[in-house]
Formats: sequence, structure tokens, C-alpha cells
Amino acid sequence: MDPDHLFNVAAEFAQATGNAERFHARAASATGADRAALTKKATEWQAIAVRRRKHLRASLREELRGPVLAEPDTELPAALWQRRHVEIRACTPDGSRIRVRCTPAQAVALGTALIGFAALADQLGGGVLGDILTTFPPHLSAQPQASGQDGKPL
Repeated sequence: MDPDHLFNVAAEFAQATGNAERFHARAASATGADRAALTKKATEWQAIAVRRRKHLRASLREELRGPVLAEPDTELPAALWQRRHVEIRACTPDGSRIRVRCTPAQAVALGTALIGFAALADQLGGGVLGDILTTFPPHLSAQPQASGQDGKPL
């Protein structure tokens, strides 16, 4: 990862955005032909800023591409985030924290997949979860059935 390249791309984007804002502000206080010229210049700088933003995003995606290795946070691996999302938390080997925010539907899908993979990994690894997590209900035929007054099952 080349931090100088990212810094330069970010600086170019910031410069273009600043120039666009300055020309818009100057155009707001100008009149006549000056206003039209300043508005045209502001529009040109806005277009440059849009292109530079796209370039910055592409550069960031390229530099940050690849897997992030992390382990679930031991203290609070999952939490609600602003009452609308589920946040999954992890820590990298260097101590950085990673947060992944999911919608409720994504969280249910992720949880279901994790349970399935955990069961499969447990089965392939010798099966210790079976002793910890008993089946629910344990066995249907072992439970007495409730019956109504006519003797039929409810």
C-alpha cells in the first residue's frame, strides 16, 4: 500500500472541492457577467471534483482489496447499532477493531449460515457441540401428551 499515492489523490480531490466551493461563494456575491463567469468556473471545478472523487474511491478500493483477518470481539461480538442495524465486531491481530453493520434480514441470514457451518465443522472435527447443545425437544415420544376431557390429544 502506497500512502503517498492515496494522500496525493485525496489532496487533489480536496483541492477541486475547495475550488468549486470558493467559486460558488464568489459567484453568489457577484453580479452580471462576473457572476456568469464565476458560476461557469465553479461548475467546471465541480466536474473535476466528481472525477477526482471517482478516482479516489477506485484507488481506495484497489489499495484496500483483499481479506481482513480478524477474530470476533470477546467482550461484545454483536450489538444493535442505532436500533436499525446489527453490528458485528471483531479485532485484528494488530489490535484494530472492525465493525460490520447488517440489516436485520442480513443478520438472520448470516446467523443461519454460521450455525450451519458450525454444525458441519463440529461434525467433521469430532463433535463436541452435541454434548453442549442438546436437541430441542429431546425426544417427542418421551414427552407425555396432554389430552382433553374427551381423551383425545390436544
